[in-house]
Amino acid sequence: MVTSRMAGIVGIVVVVAACSGKPTVPPAPEPAPVGSGTSSAPPLLPPDTVEPGGTGPQYPGTGFRVHEWGTNTIVVGSDGSVQRGLHHEEEDLPDFVYDRIKAGGMTGSVEVKMETPVLYFYSEAPRDVDVKVQFPAGVLTQWFPSARAFFPTIGEVATGLVDPVMDPAYSFQLDACRQRFQDGKAIKDGVLDWGTVHVGGRGENAAAPDAPLDRYTWGHARAVDANPVRVDKPGTTGVEEERFLFYRGLGNFTLPVHILAEGPSSLEADGLTLVNADPKNALGSVFVLNVGATSAKFAVHPEGVPVGPGAFVETLNAAPEMPLDAYESALAAAMTAELDRTGLYHDEAVGMVSTWRRQWFKTPGLRVLYLAPQAWTDAQIPLALTPAPDVLTRIMVIRTEVITTAQEEADVAALKDVEGDATRNAAGVAHFKGLGRFAEPRLRRARQLASNGDGTAASALLGQIAGANTDFGVGE
Repeated sequence: MVTSRMAGIVGIVVVVAACSGKPTVPPAPEPAPVGSGTSSAPPLLPPDTVEPGGTGPQYPGTGFRVHEWGTNTIVVGSDGSVQRGLHHEEEDLPDFVYDRIKAGGMTGSVEVKMETPVLYFYSEAPRDVDVKVQFPAGVLTQWFPSARAFFPTIGEVATGLVDPVMDPAYSFQLDACRQRFQDGKAIKDGVLDWGTVHVGGRGENAAAPDAPLDRYTWGHARAVDANPVRVDKPGTTGVEEERFLFYRGLGNFTLPVHILAEGPSSLEADGLTLVNADPKNALGSVFVLNVGATSAKFAVHPEGVPVGPGAFVETLNAAPEMPLDAYESALAAAMTAELDRTGLYHDEAVGMVSTWRRQWFKTPGLRVLYLAPQAWTDAQIPLALTPAPDVLTRIMVIRTEVITTAQEEADVAALKDVEGDATRNAAGVAHFKGLGRFAEPRLRRARQLASNGDGTAASALLGQIAGANTDFGVGE
């Protein structure tokens, strides 16, 4: 049975019989759930209007402008090595979102999770815009509203949807197909084509599907004074509406900065070295966070990291230790201010910080958040807009979770327990399963470092974690 989450995908499935040898039996399209349509835009504020919590830029009321914000999440070892296994979710998406991961049973073959890019449209009058996004080094996995077409394709069989790209257990009948898709080789060349997007007028409501804020962070992105968007649902006479276009992806692309937790011996355990790996573009603002159980500290570097061979080092020695609530408020204000400087409108910056506030600020651990150059974003996820906007602003925050040397030592010790007797095995398994969505990359890193990393029990545990829905409810 096809769930409502996947109903829209079925209408644009392409037969994959060449690599499956299985029949395609697409069911009739189902309408997406539509809510009360109460997601009205706030009143238009003039530029430089003072709002509670500060000031920030606003849409001036003229011109066709498109803004985008999003985030990529990666995990690195203390030596800067990027770890695979980031398909696990941290926040559930509403059921109306189209989701090829749910069809494919994805396991850990990717290093980067591109999370929640949203596109906002601003225009003084309604207009139609053709929109297509590409992901050369990955696959676009979730989106809303409906897309006219996407690639790579998936198929429909009598028992449900099949996805040779996302499902490593998929049964191929041809060796050539097996070689093409195995080990994540086909996780590339992603395309998501919305076709014609109808941009509504200023102040119009969007009859968007229900997404209660007490269950989903989705609603924070709606609290933005953008024009509503409407998309004709393929295969039906209906439309889907939102305040933005949304998509997510999984891939393995090269990141613009190299981060190490093992710098000079004079650095403390939380010291980090950042090196700009982009030979042409400076890095934007950098935030370094160290979050504990009851307190945390952070440092902000608005100057970013310039182009060149020099390294950026942060030990957090000068950062004050604060109770979690005070730290969270101070960091939210600092990040919102930095996002205001990028060209995002103030309500967009607030929406982005509100969406990711818990995951970015409260999840225990050592992490770096930095603003990627727009040139990097344009190269990694090319965006085609016809007609072209007068202004296009794309802001991508890269979230890097750093496995410290102390954590690596603890993980290696736990991995040894996994290979021990029943009592030790239970303790080792509990250690890794208590790490939440980052259990898989932490386990993969421990296997790289441990002398017994390829043990039978360790391999079995990796299989369990890689195929499980290791979400934010466990260990975070």
